[in-house]
Parts: sequence; structure tokens; C-alpha cells
Amino acid sequence: ERLDDRFTALRAAETDERAAIIADEIASLWRQRAGATADLLLQRAETAIEARDIATAERAYAHLRILEPDFAEAWIASAELAAAQGDWTFALEALNTAVTLDERRFDAWTLLGRALERAEANQAALEAYDEALALYPRHPQARAAKARLERALAGRSL
Repeated sequence: ERLDDRFTALRAAETDERAAIIADEIASLWRQRAGATADLLLQRAETAIEARDIATAERAYAHLRILEPDFAEAWIASAELAAAQGDWTFALEALNTAVTLDERRFDAWTLLGRALERAEANQAALEAYDEALALYPRHPQARAAKARLERALAGRSL
């Protein structure tokens, strides 16, 4: 499968730039997994977010989760919007659903790490970042967050 090949290439990427290109290819393949209706709802939500119409974006994502409950992209997009609005409880629930549906979603693992940090579950956050980095070793946000969190945790143990 093409997705498996892209993950193999992502783990083997020798530069951050090459890894980012491959990660974008993987994200494109993920988005193509649902049908035209799902794509339309994703586009509507994105347009609404750009227009700062959060209520419309939330409705589009809610419809998408109902129509395509097994589409991890719907849960991740919903979690990103919830996190941006400060609704970390829903973000955690949605991200847990996303990684249950597709354990290779490095974007979900990274955002889950962030949400867990907000909940002060630092060890769990570190584990989420490790999951992201196992899939995408050069993930810039996961690498930076893991390093920052490890420094903070090391400082507490002294």
C-alpha cells in the first residue's frame, strides 16, 4: 500500500525538509480516505474557521463525525478546533478516538501530547510524543515538546 511505503520513507528521511514533504503526502492520503461529502464538510469547516465562524465549523465537524464516525480526520479536526477554543476535555476525547481509529496518526499523537500537558499529565504526554516520534522521527513540534518536557521533568526530580 502506498501509505505503508510513505511511512517507511518518513522514518528513513535524512533531513527535516524531506520528512516534512513525506508527512504532507501522508496527510493528503489520509484526507482522501473519506468520500466527497466528508471532503465538502472539511472544506466548509476550514472556510468557516478562516472567516472566524466557529459555530459553523463546529457544526460541520459534528456532521462529519456523525456521517463518518470511523474517519480519524474528522476527530482530529474537531480536536484541533476544540483545543483552539480551550475545550481541552473534548479535545482529549476526540484525540483518543482518533488514535484508536488510526494509531499511525502522528498529528493526533502530537496534539494529544499537548492536551495531556495542559491536563498536567506529563508522563502520559511524554508517551504521546514518543508515539508521534516513532512514526515521524523528525516531527518538529513533537521533538521540541518532548525535549522541553524532559527538561522540565528532569528539573523536578533534582
